[in-house]
Amino acid sequence: MVKQTAAKNIVSGGSKTQVPVLDDTLYKCVPVDWLWMPKPFRTGIAVVTMTLFAMCFLIVPCLMIFLIPHVWRFAPITAACTLGGIVFSYFVPAREWIAARKFGQLWYEVLDFSSNISPEVCMQRTNDGLQMKYIIGMHPHGIVPFHAILWAAYCDQYMTNENNSLYGFGAAADVVMYLPLLRNVMGWLACGGASYKTLRDGIAHGKCAPVNAIGRNPRNLYILPGGIAEVFTSTPGRNAVVFKNRYGLCRLSLETGARLMPCYVFGGTDFFHNLATSDSVFSRASRKFKAGMTVFWGYFGLPIPFFPKVTITIADPIEVTKWEGEGRIPQEQVEALHAKYVASIQELFDRYKVAAGYPNSVLEIE
Repeated sequence: MVKQTAAKNIVSGGSKTQVPVLDDTLYKCVPVDWLWMPKPFRTGIAVVTMTLFAMCFLIVPCLMIFLIPHVWRFAPITAACTLGGIVFSYFVPAREWIAARKFGQLWYEVLDFSSNISPEVCMQRTNDGLQMKYIIGMHPHGIVPFHAILWAAYCDQYMTNENNSLYGFGAAADVVMYLPLLRNVMGWLACGGASYKTLRDGIAHGKCAPVNAIGRNPRNLYILPGGIAEVFTSTPGRNAVVFKNRYGLCRLSLETGARLMPCYVFGGTDFFHNLATSDSVFSRASRKFKAGMTVFWGYFGLPIPFFPKVTITIADPIEVTKWEGEGRIPQEQVEALHAKYVASIQELFDRYKVAAGYPNSVLEIE
């Protein structure tokens, strides 16, 4: 990490030990595993891989193109190879590929990627992770969640040591696990389904099929809680979080005892223009089928993303007392934790928006 502004420390309770705290400092992330490669090559690979990842989210309309007879008449080899690759993807198990986490480092430079977590805090949280579990809630979702791959690279690089790694398992809409190509990418990143039971079993018992397939039992969950709804608030220049009436994540935290760690990604909505809105036909259909269906475009009207400056900001973990009572967790406890989560996201946004390059932006919490 490269510090971009001066860091601050405090002295805790008269102790001689300095305790790192969050301020408005940002730390630029460095693709250390790829520095052997000339920068023009790194840039080229970043543009290509980001575009390919975005195209995975257009797999359904792309498949429909091959239903047109003229496509097979004029490009039979291309059509056959494409469909063959899609069919082959279903025979490749959706399992974690640890080395895939490093590919996200290639995106650091084109996105001027930085974080608010100092090396000292990274070490502290990684060590703390030996005794506790975390739920990392990332906002906003974006149309294409590039920051899921950025998080995989960041966590693997900066929140991992010889004793522990905060990288656990992720969650994606169930329909994603049936989409060719995208299901493989999600499997590489240790993503499973997003049902409440699946998430609870993952945190409480280390159950997640793509991760268990390589003999690893995860402890922590990273998730984009805004889900499909945040897809339809995603457009350049808008910063919106859909969480005002969502209590499931807080209930999950209280049930499992996992600490909530809110996260806001500046630039997460600036990759593409979005045809759909929160009250569009696309939005209503997406909620019905539990899949984000929209039309998006970047450079030249193609799925080539814009390359905004991206900053991942992570709040201090929210203390959680595990619910040990019988029956359903009281709603007032869920709502109290929910209020802390929303306040933490708001504080995080306001604290870092100037340093992240969004001085006049306002966070919308819906």
